[in-house]
Formats: sequence, C-alpha cells, structure tokens
Amino acid sequence: MSEPNKLMVDVLSTVVLPKLKGLTEKNAKKMVNASHKALAVIAKKYHKLIQEQESDAAKAKAKQAKAAKKTAEKESKKKAKIAKKESASKQLALLLTKEAKAVPKVSAKLAAKKVRVKAVAKPVAKKTNVKTVAKSAVAAKVSVKAVEKPAAQVAAKPRTPRAKK
Repeated sequence: MSEPNKLMVDVLSTVVLPKLKGLTEKNAKKMVNASHKALAVIAKKYHKLIQEQESDAAKAKAKQAKAAKKTAEKESKKKAKIAKKESASKQLALLLTKEAKAVPKVSAKLAAKKVRVKAVAKPVAKKTNVKTVAKSAVAAKVSVKAVEKPAAQVAAKPRTPRAKK
C-alpha cells in the first residue's frame, strides 16, 4: 500500500472503529482486518479517481491550447494574405506612377521640337475572370466580321428585337 493510501486508511479507521463497540476481542480483530481491507479499497479508488480528473483536466487544457494555436495560425495566414495583396497593389501603383512620369518627359522633348503630341491613355490593369475574357474575345471577332462586310450588306440587314427574359 502506498503512503497516501495508508494515511487515508488510518484516518478512516479512527472514525469507523470506535462506532463498533461491544465486540469480543476475537471479533474486534476480525472487524479491524475487514475494515482495513475495505478502507484500502476505498482509498485506492479515491486516488484513482483523482488521477483521472487530473488527466482529464490536462487533456482539456491541451485541447484549448491546440485550438488557440490553430486560430493563431489562421490569423497569421490571413494577415500574410492581406500583406501580399497590399504589396502587389503598391507595386502596381509604383509602376503606374513611373509610367505617368515617363509620358510627360517624352512630350516635353517633342514640344521642344514644336510638334504637338496627344497623350495616349494607358489601360488600367483590371481583375478579369474567364467569362469577361471570353466575352471580349467574342466581341473582337464580331467587330472584325463587321469591318470585313461591305457597308451595303450591313445596312440592308434588318434588326431583330431581343426576347426579354
């Protein structure tokens, strides 16, 4: 028996045994042995339950730490993604400002030669998806076909109204 179990059995036996008065010496010894055995079982179960509670508490604490770590990783990934987008937009803005500064220098040189130059508008980079690229490709094909047709054929073709959905 371990030390904590012995201490618990002694304490419990001092509480229980005085209540059992009026026994003969032989029966009293039997009762003391039986009570010690029973109290030893109770003490073992008690310490086992205490250990289980401690292990459950440790598991719960580990689970909370794991969840906190997971949320911290998600937040760091989110921040990294935002920082990446911001750096990309800063680089794009830097490129656009460099291009804007380059255009006036060229026009200043041509102005010195007394030649009038019209500023060419640069297309701004847009976020595109597959649908818009496909639509623009179809529109380009249609406009090329319209240019290839003579004006008389285009004018002779009657317009058909679109069906409303």
